[in-house]
Amino acid sequence: MDGDGDPEFFLRNDFTKLPFEIQLKIKQKGRSTPNLDLTQGRAKGNTRTFCEGNYTRTDWLTGSVMLNCLFCWPYLLFDRSSTLNNPWTTTGFVDLKNLSRGIERHSKSRGHITSELKLKLFGRVRIDEALDQAAAISVSRHNQQVGKNRAILKRLIVAVVYLGCQEQAFRGHDESASSSNKGNFVELVNSFAEFDINMMEHLATATTFVGMSSTIQNEIIESIDHVIQEEINKEINTCKFIAVEVDDTTDISCKCQLTVIVRYVNAKGEICECFLGFFDVSAKRDAQAIADVTMRAIANYSPETKLICQTYDGASCMSGQRGGVQALVKTKCPHALFIHCYADKLNLVLAKGTNNVQESKLFFADLDCFHNFFSRSSKRTSVLADVDKSIRVPGGSTTRWNFKSRAVHAVHEGRTSLMIAFDRIATEPGWDNDAVSQSSSLKQKLNDFDFMFMLAIFQTIFGLTEPLFQILQSKTLDIRQCDERVTGTLNALKALRSTETFSRLYENTVQTVGIPNERRKRSRPAWRDFDVGASMGGDLADTGSTDSYRRIFFQILDNIVQHMTLRFQDMINLSFFRVLDNAVFKTYSESGFPSRDISQLIETYPVFDEQRLRNELQVIYADPLFHKPPAELLTYAHKR
Repeated sequence: MDGDGDPEFFLRNDFTKLPFEIQLKIKQKGRSTPNLDLTQGRAKGNTRTFCEGNYTRTDWLTGSVMLNCLFCWPYLLFDRSSTLNNPWTTTGFVDLKNLSRGIERHSKSRGHITSELKLKLFGRVRIDEALDQAAAISVSRHNQQVGKNRAILKRLIVAVVYLGCQEQAFRGHDESASSSNKGNFVELVNSFAEFDINMMEHLATATTFVGMSSTIQNEIIESIDHVIQEEINKEINTCKFIAVEVDDTTDISCKCQLTVIVRYVNAKGEICECFLGFFDVSAKRDAQAIADVTMRAIANYSPETKLICQTYDGASCMSGQRGGVQALVKTKCPHALFIHCYADKLNLVLAKGTNNVQESKLFFADLDCFHNFFSRSSKRTSVLADVDKSIRVPGGSTTRWNFKSRAVHAVHEGRTSLMIAFDRIATEPGWDNDAVSQSSSLKQKLNDFDFMFMLAIFQTIFGLTEPLFQILQSKTLDIRQCDERVTGTLNALKALRSTETFSRLYENTVQTVGIPNERRKRSRPAWRDFDVGASMGGDLADTGSTDSYRRIFFQILDNIVQHMTLRFQDMINLSFFRVLDNAVFKTYSESGFPSRDISQLIETYPVFDEQRLRNELQVIYADPLFHKPPAELLTYAHKR
């Protein structure tokens, strides 16, 4: 381009008709700002001269060395033909006396504003589509292909989400072209193609990206996980408080993993729970390791100030020299009270809490065999129903969330009926070898002193804890009542720890199955492994043949008492929940404000403005429209 960008060039050449590439170069290079030799005389003999500072003060001003005058750069490029009488785009501006006034007037003109907008947007909103037809066609084709690719990818994502939600396997054993079943993912995508011509065409013609490979599936899964995690993080970071729930479970590969769930109230006033993921702790499962994993999982959510509640399931989460995981977490998050989760079955939790007692662990493994035996065959179940229709051995599934107490009760109360059913299966014709072998083994368990003694122990313990479980599963907000029941249950369990109770259970078992055979030699637990304090009663000085059974009995009780003490130690601090019991709102309004509970709330969670909280609660108590359960009250208040 001649003239090196001088405005004189654009007086001879229409910028809008130049090739698009040249237009971009002109815009990128920018306006010409030469030091013009432009002067103008004054009345008193002085001379005005042009100052280069005008270019700095006016970003659209440009000068022509060849014509020695000033022009409007945007106007010169885009609207010169429509403004033939405007000196800024035709002859050039030379009136230095009125330069400031001329610049101000021109800056406000509609034509200048339009031209300046065109210059700023040029190259950004693809004006080249209108200027260069070839470029427009190319972009259109590209966008169409992008749209098709996105539609194909969307269907692949839908397939991944569907299989994930339904908890179905993705891959097949044989995904070759000749296979009749290529796996859930491939078959689902092929089903989409039957009703989608674009998908069908893609699967038939694609060479570089088909989307069926395991690599693509994994990348889509990882992308979905990333998007979900980002949304979870965004939502949790906007809330003021969070609670964390941790459980330990073993996957199919026998690796111990933690599941971490965060509970919170979102911006809409809705109670939400988000699953943060599985965390491998198979290498180390002590309290410190689990506490570290838990804190890392919620580290992005400011747990030091926002974590107000924690709950755990499983013995590994509760055990530890300093009170377990919850105590370690509380050192970093002082407001994180430990509570019993509504979803945790108390008797199951207590059963899992005794897993460090080998005999207890073996007992519950044997107990599951009864349910597994009957659940795998309707024919076996029919035999048991013929013997006694009232007997049903619960257990649910192979997962660990089985309600153990019901299984204990069913086997304990239905022992005679079970033995008759096992005899029929073992002796009647038409039964397969597995059924005969397993029924004989299970019948032996019902005649085994060790199994029946453990059954009697847990039947007695669960008989005391079952009423407490029912209270905890109710929707009561009277925490003091719950705490009293917990204390009563603990006292009853401690009262069991006596030689008299042991003797009764032992003698009952002897009457049922006879005197035990010589026990297998085992390394007996050291006295320090369980509490032998006089406060819990019992005399372990005997060294007779029943000594090892007495040790097991006391050790199980000590574990359960310790487990319950840790699990419910913070419950009394939650008695302030009664301020949200809508059943007594009217009483609070008419008879007396719950000042004691409010004081405890402030003591437990000092983040509240006490005076404002009292006033807000008084308004709620006085208005019947607010007399709703906590969840409904939260939604109602949020909407208004």
